[in-house]
Amino acid sequence: MNYLLATVFIIKIIHSTVGIDYDGWLNIKIEHSLNCGSEKYCKRGNISLKSIRAGTSVIDQITFGRQHIDELRELADVDGFYTLKTTCTSADNKDTEFLSSVKAQAILDSGLSDVINAWVLPNGAIMAVSFQVDNASQPLVYGSNNYKIHSNFYLRYVEQAPVPDTASYIQKLEREREAREKGEVKDNRSFLAKYWMYIVPVAIFVMISGATNPEQAPQGAR
Repeated sequence: MNYLLATVFIIKIIHSTVGIDYDGWLNIKIEHSLNCGSEKYCKRGNISLKSIRAGTSVIDQITFGRQHIDELRELADVDGFYTLKTTCTSADNKDTEFLSSVKAQAILDSGLSDVINAWVLPNGAIMAVSFQVDNASQPLVYGSNNYKIHSNFYLRYVEQAPVPDTASYIQKLEREREAREKGEVKDNRSFLAKYWMYIVPVAIFVMISGATNPEQAPQGAR
């Protein structure tokens, strides 16, 4: 029978230049597509944080039984994928779901060792959850009735890019257009800067004419 194992992990905080403005609890429900009967996804575990800034998470996960491993091997035989569905919930943000998959053979080759990354905005909202195998682990050894999942969880901070002030820029262009129509804007450019598009073709024409019709040199006296 599957049972829950509680393991405490320290979140690796990736500091950005602005950090994070939000602090509060975060819960990530983990579901997967193995041994679910008639359901498409069923519970694999849960990740909980009392404080994002404190940086400590608790992961509760089931252990895999032989049926889980048999289904994984069947997927690997057809080059199929093992999929995780995560649902993120916090005090100030609604439930957000994400799907992430890896090759079934890859999760077997990693010995059921994986890495889960949650990408969080400065306001505490989760914008993505990714799932990947731990390539440094050893392949799974078969023959047991229970197989423990080894997971590492990392919280990644995402710095939001500055949003362009499009409205102000459009208003500025509109004011400049109106000023040109009223004649309020003076053109202080030089003569060449104003009329180069007329001068350049004439110059090219003169150069071409000079190259194709060279003057005859005067003949010497006999």
